[in-house]
Amino acid sequence: MNHMKSPQMIKEIFVLRSLGCIGIVLLHSIYIALSAHSPEELGTVVYTLLDSLQVFLYYGTPMFVFISEFVISYSYRSRRLPGNFLQKRLKFIMIPYITMGLLYSIPFFQLGVEFWGTKALMNIFVGDYHGYFVLIIFQFYLVHYFFNSYLKRWSPRVVISAALAVNVLYLAVFNYTAPPDFLPHGDYIWDRFFWVPMFGWVFYFVIGFYSGYYYESFIDSLTKYRFVIFAGPLVSTAFLMFMYHSGILTEHSSKRIDILLHTTAISLFLFYIMSFLPRPPRVLVFISRYSFGIFLFHYAFIFIMDYVYQQFFPYDLLLMYIPVLFIFSLFSSIFVIFLLNKTPYGFLFVGKIGIPYDTGKKAA
Repeated sequence: MNHMKSPQMIKEIFVLRSLGCIGIVLLHSIYIALSAHSPEELGTVVYTLLDSLQVFLYYGTPMFVFISEFVISYSYRSRRLPGNFLQKRLKFIMIPYITMGLLYSIPFFQLGVEFWGTKALMNIFVGDYHGYFVLIIFQFYLVHYFFNSYLKRWSPRVVISAALAVNVLYLAVFNYTAPPDFLPHGDYIWDRFFWVPMFGWVFYFVIGFYSGYYYESFIDSLTKYRFVIFAGPLVSTAFLMFMYHSGILTEHSSKRIDILLHTTAISLFLFYIMSFLPRPPRVLVFISRYSFGIFLFHYAFIFIMDYVYQQFFPYDLLLMYIPVLFIFSLFSSIFVIFLLNKTPYGFLFVGKIGIPYDTGKKAA
C-alpha cells in the first residue's frame, strides 16, 4: 500500500487532543477537590468513585506524546523536516514553558528570594511544575530530528517491542523500588524527577511514529482488529482499577506501568470511533486549537477558583465544586489565550492558537 500521499488533516487528532486536554483539566479539578476532603467527609462510595475517575483520567498526558509524534511523523513522512523545525518549537513551545514556569514560581516569593529563585530554576530546568511535559516532548523532537531516518528503516515490530520493554523496566524501577541511600536527592528523583527522562514515555513515541508513518496501514489495522479495539478500554480500565484498588500499585500518576496499556487502548479506541465521523465536532476542534495554552494556564485558574469558592460557598458542595473548578479553569484559560494572541508577544505565554480544521492538504 502506498503510504506517501500528501499530508492532510487527520480529524481524529483534533478529537484526541481535545479529549486529552479535557481529561487533564478534569483530573486536576478532581485532585484539588479530593485534597480538601477526606473519605469520611464525602462518604466511601463517592470518594472511591471520584478517586477511581481520577486514576482513569491519567491517560491524558501520555496521550499527548502519541499525538505529538503522530502529527510530526505523518506530516513529514514523504518530505524532509524543515530547517526551522527545532527553532519554531523553541519559539512557540519552549519559551511559553519557561515563562509559565516563572509565573508558577511567584507564590513561593513569600518564602524568600532564595527559595523563590530555587523554585523558579527547578521549574525551568527539571520541570518542577505541571508543565514538565514540555521537557519530555522536546526530547522526542530531538529523537525524531536525528533518528527518524533510522526509524523508517527499522522493523516497527522490533522497535515497538524494544520500546515497550525499556518503558516497562524503567517505570518498574520507580514504581516498585526505593531510592538507594547513596544517591543524592534520591527521594526527589523517585518522587518526581523520574517523570522527565524520555524512557518513561518512549513507548507512546514509537507507537505515534509508526501510526503516523504507516497511516493507511494503521487505519486498516484498526478496522481489522476492531473487536480488540472495542474491548481494549474495558480491559485496560478493569486492569487499572484492579491494580489500584488491590493495593498492588497505588501511585497516583500517569507514570504507572498499567497506564501504558490504558493510554494505548483509549487512544486506539477513540481513533477508531472518530474515524466514522465525516468531520470532528466543532466544540472539540475549538478546544483542540487552544489545548497547549489550556495545558499551561488551567492550573492557575483552578487555584484562583478554589480560593474564591472557599470564601463564598459551602465547601461541602463537592458535586458542584468540581464542575465549577473545571468549567472556570477551562474557559478562563481559553479567554486569556484568545486575548494574549491578539497582542504581538502573547505567544511568549501561551504559544499560538492552533489552526482550524478543514479538508485541505495540511497537517493537523
